Parts: sequence; structure tokens; C-alpha cells
Amino acid sequence: MHQAVNVVIVGAGINGLCTAWQLAQEFDGADILVIDRFPSGHSRGSSHGEERITRSSYESAHWVAAMLRAQAELWPALEEAVGVPLVHPGPAVFWGPESGPLPAYAEAVRVAGARVEELDVADARGRFPHMAFPDAERVLVDHHAGVIAAAQAMRNLEAWLDGHGVRRVVGDVVTLEEDAGGVTVRTDTGTLRCAAVIVCAGPFVARLVPSFASRVRPARQSVGFWEMDAEVGRTPEWVHLGADGLHYGLPTLRGGVMKAACHAKPLGVDDPEVEVAPDLAALTQVEARLAEWFTPRPGRRIQADTCFYTNAPDDAFLLEEPPGHTRVLVVSACSGHAFKLAPLTGEAAARWAVKTVG
Repeated sequence: MHQAVNVVIVGAGINGLCTAWQLAQEFDGADILVIDRFPSGHSRGSSHGEERITRSSYESAHWVAAMLRAQAELWPALEEAVGVPLVHPGPAVFWGPESGPLPAYAEAVRVAGARVEELDVADARGRFPHMAFPDAERVLVDHHAGVIAAAQAMRNLEAWLDGHGVRRVVGDVVTLEEDAGGVTVRTDTGTLRCAAVIVCAGPFVARLVPSFASRVRPARQSVGFWEMDAEVGRTPEWVHLGADGLHYGLPTLRGGVMKAACHAKPLGVDDPEVEVAPDLAALTQVEARLAEWFTPRPGRRIQADTCFYTNAPDDAFLLEEPPGHTRVLVVSACSGHAFKLAPLTGEAAARWAVKTVG
């Protein structure tokens, strides 16, 4: 094929779809093409799965402010566009030893003005009697939190883009060749010519933009699902900030199941070309923590899954033009925070494209 469009978006995960949604409000849909190496619904990246946690509590007031805007403005705008609710509200609790990052979280939400309540442990146990809150002197209750219907958001975004003339195709992008007039995108099925390219390729970004190989680190994460008396709105999402890392969990939308994992910092680089089963030893450790923190303890693990983080230093998001490029933008926002901030990331990438295309 040989096609000419204004903007090519490489990657149809949540960042690519939100960028296309934002762009379609600026351009005719026919001016935008989204290309992904894998078909819709695949599990090779970072955007699959039924639900994601959303919250405002972070270690930095900058991140808190970003989340507050995403929650107050951009997720509601997306829900209005697709015509269905995507964020199901419910409190989130944060706890851990005072020697860990909890004090920084408490200060960040205070500075940013987030609606986060601080409880002593006795009051927290009274409000959430099924939780023990060991190793805590206080508990933060985030009232901006909730569960995102992630798979539904992906399906609804795809349907919205289809209805507004934005083409989505399956294809493998091989090279990007920029010149003064635009970018030639060579794929396994032909050539595209465009004014700008936005690369939202998740763990595969370094394959397409080699200069990012030293800046991003794909890390496979293992996630478990346990039978538990848990329900969105009644059972809080939770984050434990401990010496052994950040553990998190959320009730699933189906009810009666808790999704939980350890937000693991990568020690090396995982090859996204190789499909690997979930790390059951890591999930056994997560299960032991659930048994310590919850009463009654979790039932059997009914599912295990993997997804990718594509970590940059300090879990930062990268929205940058590669060296020597002015018409290519790399969006690498997959350090475990991408989904909840995707409408905001998509807005920033779309603004870059509008300015670049002119």
C-alpha cells in the first residue's frame, strides 16, 4: 500500500487510542491512521485486562495535580464522547511504615489540594474492618480513587474512532524515515507518507526508535486474581508502601475477586518479543501479603496474567522528539501509570501533532 495522511499513530494501546481521539477533534478522521503490530485485544503490551486503578495520591505534587485534572476534566470528557461511564468511584487506602514514602505522599496531596483524608490506624480499622493495616501509624484515604473499566474503555474508544472515520490497521512498522517534507513510514505491507508520526509502541518502542533503547526498560509484571469478598465502592482499592516495594490491589468489576500485584522495579530488561508465563513465585509472595493484610484471608487464585511496564528513570513519562527528528514524537508512558493518565497524555501528544502539521 502507499497512502498519504496527516498523522500516523504507531500503537493502538490506550495511549495511541486516546491520542487519536484527541486528534480527531482537530482533524478530519481520514487524516489520521492508527497502526498496530497486533490485532485489537492482544495481550502483548500494557493495555489489556478488564480494569485499572485510578487515584490521586502520589509521591509528587506534580503527579497529583496531573491526576486531579485527568479525573475532573478528561475522563468525564471521554465518557461523554463514548456515552457510557468508564470510571467507577470508590475510596483507596494507602499505608506503610513512616520510614517509607508514605510521608511524601501525605505532603504531596496536601500541597496539591487533593481530597485525601488522614486517619489513625484505629479509625481506619473501624472504617475498613476487613483490613489490618500492620506496620502503619496512619492511613491515607483517597476520595478521588476508583476502578477504570479498562477493556470497556478500549472497546468504546475503538468504536468512537471507527464512527469518526479514523482508520485502524494491523501492520508491522519497520522504519521511520524523516525528511524536510514529512515522514515515510515503511511497514510489512507497504509505505505510508505523512506529516507527523506519534510512536506509542509501549515495550516495543526501542525496536522502532533505537535511540530510546538506553532510556526505557521494558519490565514484565505478574498480576494475580484471588477469590475474595470484594466489591467496587464497598471494598477500597489499596496501596501498601513498604520496604519491599509498592503492593496494590483493587476489587474487580465482576465482584468477588481481588486483583493484586507488586509494582516491581525492574532489575534487567525483559524482551517483549518473548512470551513468558506469569511469575508464580512472585504471586505466591503477593498472596502471603494478602493473607497478612485482609480478614478473611483470600481464597484460591483463579487467574494469573502478565503485562509490561516500560520504565523510564524515576517512572517519568517521556513525550519527546528523538534526536535529529522534528516530525516524530515518542510517547513512552507505561511505568505502571499510563492507563489512568492516558487522556492527558493523548491531549499533549495531539497538541504536538497539531502544531507540527500546522
